[in-house]
Parts: sequence; structure tokens; C-alpha cells
Amino acid sequence: MSKRIDYAELDWGAPNQSDGAPRSFSFDDVYFSGDGPAESRHVFLAGNGLPGRFDGAERFAIGELGFGTGLNFLTAWAAWAEIEKPAGARLHFLSVEKFPLAIDDMERAHAAWPEFAAKSAQLRKALPPAFPGVYHIEIADDVSLTLLYGDALPVLQKAEASVDAWFLDGFSPAKNPAMWRPELMRELARLSAPDATLATFTVAGAVRRALTDAGFALEKRAGYGRKRDMLCGRIEQPPAHAGRRAPWFDTGPAAPLDRSARIAVIGAGIAGASLARALRRAGYAPVIYDANGPASGASGNPAGLIMPRLDVGDTPAGRFHAAAYLHTIRLLRDLPDGVFNPCGVRRLASSDKEKTRQERLLEAGALPDGWMTAGENSLDFPQGGVVDPAAFVRALIGETRMIGKEVFEVAPAGGGWRVETSAGADDYDAVIFANALDALRFVQLRGLPLSGSAGQIDLFPDAAAPETAYAFGPYAAPAPGGGMVVGATYAPVAIGAIPRFSPEATATNIAAIARTAPALARGLDPAASRPRVSVRCTTPDRLPVAGPVPDWGFYAGAYDGLRTGLKIDYPSAQTLAGLFVLTGLGSRGLVTAPLCAAMIAAEIAGAPTPVEADIAEALHPARFAIRDLKRSR
Repeated sequence: MSKRIDYAELDWGAPNQSDGAPRSFSFDDVYFSGDGPAESRHVFLAGNGLPGRFDGAERFAIGELGFGTGLNFLTAWAAWAEIEKPAGARLHFLSVEKFPLAIDDMERAHAAWPEFAAKSAQLRKALPPAFPGVYHIEIADDVSLTLLYGDALPVLQKAEASVDAWFLDGFSPAKNPAMWRPELMRELARLSAPDATLATFTVAGAVRRALTDAGFALEKRAGYGRKRDMLCGRIEQPPAHAGRRAPWFDTGPAAPLDRSARIAVIGAGIAGASLARALRRAGYAPVIYDANGPASGASGNPAGLIMPRLDVGDTPAGRFHAAAYLHTIRLLRDLPDGVFNPCGVRRLASSDKEKTRQERLLEAGALPDGWMTAGENSLDFPQGGVVDPAAFVRALIGETRMIGKEVFEVAPAGGGWRVETSAGADDYDAVIFANALDALRFVQLRGLPLSGSAGQIDLFPDAAAPETAYAFGPYAAPAPGGGMVVGATYAPVAIGAIPRFSPEATATNIAAIARTAPALARGLDPAASRPRVSVRCTTPDRLPVAGPVPDWGFYAGAYDGLRTGLKIDYPSAQTLAGLFVLTGLGSRGLVTAPLCAAMIAAEIAGAPTPVEADIAEALHPARFAIRDLKRSR
């Protein structure tokens, strides 16, 4: 997948455009005509039986081909807002776009629909940059928007969702045939919920044949305006489950948990806090267990860098880290002042090898335009900065209920899970382990190859703080409370051991800064340091563990043939229903935890997955067991 996509090129002055609609230069077609909202309501809402089908729905998912100006999303959002719904109901809107509109063009288009003024302003504020990938946006308390930026077929092939109604609104089949090809219609069928419907303005024969072959039963209805006919349909022959993940990562479609479900999160660091927020935004009321309170581990450091880890090649790991960075920056902008200092981060090139790597990252476009720039012997991240980790954690936890007890055991109980503490036991429908290395205390997670790395940072409260943060392996940054923070050391630590800060580690941190940025190290008095040491939880591939907890016994038997390279139709995976884990965040947890939490919350809620399928595989808790089986050949 290319790491760049282009904004749409628009013609605002074409003949016969008195309605103010822009025309695409690429496809020579208009985005809307006449009364755009009225056409959207007639074709897409009424064509799918909406808003009537919203009534009583706890969740409803709309999929769209062609986000364009966002008109159909605004129309659906407005209809959803006007009806009575069960408490906690959610509308999910998933849309594909290859050429997103620039914000100025979007604003000009939205001026034609004053009825949506407040919502369209909210939409423009939330829109991501033109960069390929999946963008999950909680645009309102009960509405989420998932944008898939890129060519429709490959992005849908990596998507995971259960769509109730489709809006097929690409440019005319005569102008943009790729948007209507049979392979793409088969992807719509794969992503459809039972009894899913569709509506589109076109009745072209090729489109009808492609949809019929994909399993949709179709009918013509009266079109809108000058279009005599339109097309509506319903999935008649849903395809057998054909997920896009390998069988050992694919559990098949699962029923989402009701909004009344009881969910426990074990751990109140950045992982648990991110889960708390994601679950609340999904309509749940989770409970967090942590005997030591919020941000008591590595999340309690006095400062943390917000910058991405990037790969030159197009890898799932590289795409994950870029997506996590964009996701977290958007999240931080919505949090209270004082949590995040957007001072920028300067990644210094400490060697010729690193300089070459930075040049390749720039050439490859590993981040959107303007999100990564060449500095003097550095790669600069203008949107990055320094976060107050404890404040970040507290802001994410918000009003989530906390139980200050240590969890001793999680055991099956009546179709759910019983959480045992010194104060007694409580039953839950789902439990999520978010307690770093402590996850290994629980029998369900002892198959994970987690390890610990002790890291000491040093705060110099009276040191002159740099205006921006510097990173080059070690880092030096302005501390949220004033002064400078430098770090961090890396030292293996035994599971269960309690690391101690030391003068030797302080000297190591100062020396590391002095080697590459001597000006920053001048005046740092070891005696003036306020050190803090904590343990990072790491994995062999340095990626987080995020997803359902595997049934290890099933894996050992069902996939044993991988040891000898046996090629058979392996069964879909089995997991311990209702158990999830988010751990192994290493030194990047402040950046990666929010997106990982969104992945788990989406799976619990039955919402569109906020990452591509191969990224979900790369983070899956069973990946190490599968690799071990394959390597034993």
C-alpha cells in the first residue's frame, strides 16, 4: 500500500452548477446535485428503511462507498439524533474514500447545507489528514465514524465489520467503474450483517449483475429528481464466514456484549485507563481494579514523549505505529489543558546510519505531509510533544469506578468470569488484563512471552528546559512541572523484582545526553536529580499484545500440524470467551495504548475494527504460539 494519497481536485466553476456542487476533475462527475440532503434522505436513508430501522436498535452500522463531502454521514447522523433510542445505543458509520476533500473544500461544500452547520463543523474538526489507513473517530457520545482512506477494494479486503445498511455512492459507474467491480461487491457481502440492505442511485446493468452474484436480492424503486430509477437490495445469500485473518487469528463473528454487560479492567496504568475511556465511549460502564491506584507503575513518570516509531517499509508494524501516533495526537487534543505540551519532538541523527534511515522515512512518506519534516541533522515531528503521564491516565479514567484491591484470581463462573480479591468476589461478563508483567500471575496468560526492562529517568527541576523535546535513543525534554527530564536506562529485570534507582543510572543518563547533545547536558548536576525507576513490559517482537485470550489447549491440538508444515483447512481459533488482554507496551505505551484499547472495545461492542486485519494479526496474543509451532519444523 502506498504511504501517500492525494486530496481531491475540485472544479467549483463548471457550467450548470448553480447549486454550488463541486465537480471532481479526476472523475468528471459532481458530488451532489440540487437539494443534496433531500436526495440523500430519499436514496440512501429511505432506500434502506431508515430512520425507521434505527428505532429500538442498540447499535446500527452503516457502510458507505464514497465519503466525498460527508453529506450522507451528516444526513444519517441528523436522523439518528432525532429518534428515541435505548440508553447506550450507538451508530457506527464506516466509509471508504480514495481522494478526501481538503478542509477548505469541505467547508465550502458544507456551506450549502446550513441545517447541518453544527454537525459539519464538528466533522471538519475531526477529519484526519490525507494518509492511507483506518481512522476511528468518536465524533459524538453515541456516534462513531470509521474512515478507510485508500483504494476501495484493498482497504475493504482488510476491513472487519458487520454492516446493517450500505450506501453505495461512488461516482457514476461510467465514470469510475473500479468502484463498482464484482470483487468489491463480494467484499460488501462479506462485511454484511444478516438481513443487511443497500441502496444506490444507479441501476446500471453491470452493477445489478455484480450485486446479484454477490448474494443481494434487488429491486428498482423511483429515483430522485431527474433520475427515474434507483436500486435497493437485501442480502439474500450471506456468504459463509470468510474472514481476512489466518484461521488461528480468526474466531468468526461474535455477538457483541449488551450495554448492560459488566466489564472489569485489571490495571490502572495507561493500558487500563485507555480501555476505560474506549469502553465508556462504546456505551459500557467498566470497573478498574488496581491496589496501588492510577499511574502507579511506568505510567507515573514525570514526563513521557509522544512521538512515533516508524518503519521504512510497508509493514503491519510500521502501519500500526503510524496509526497509533495519529490516533493518540487526535485524542490528546480533546483532553484538558495541562495534559499535553505540543512542543514538538526532534529526533537527532546520532550516526550516518540513522541519518540515512531518516532520509528514507521522509522519502517514503511514513507520515502525512507536515507531520514529519527534515531538520538540521534531525527528523522533526511538529505535532509531537511531552505528556504528563499521570494527568493523561487520570483524564482517560475520568469517572470510571475504581476498586483499590489486588486481584488474586480470575476464574470461570456461570458463563462469565469471577474476579477474586481480598474483599471478596464479583462476577463479570468480560475481564480485560491490562496489568503489564503482572498479567503472568494469571493462569490464562502464562503462555505469553513477556519480559521486564527496568528504566530510570531523571528529573532536574531547576535545569533550563529546552523549547522542544530531543530524542536520539535517550531523550531530553521539558518536564510538565518545569525543568528537564532525561532518560532512560534499559536493564533486564526479573519478574517480580523491585528495581531501585541509583546514582550510576543517573550518571549513565547524563552521559548519554552529553554524547549527542552536549549543550543540553551542561549544568546537569547528578546531585540535583529526582530519579524514578519503573519496569516496562516488553515482548520479543516489541509490539503490544492486544486481543482475546487464546484457549491454549485448543491451539496446541488444532494447529499442531504447523510443526511439520501440514497444509490442511485448519479450524477457526477458539478463545476464552470474555477474556481479553492489553499488555507488552514497552516504552511506547503512551502512544500505542489508546489505539489498542479502541481495538478491544470495538471487538466487545461489535463495532468496525479500527485497524486493518493484518495489524490485528500482528498484535494478536496467539502470534507467539503460532510462530513457535512454525519454527519447530
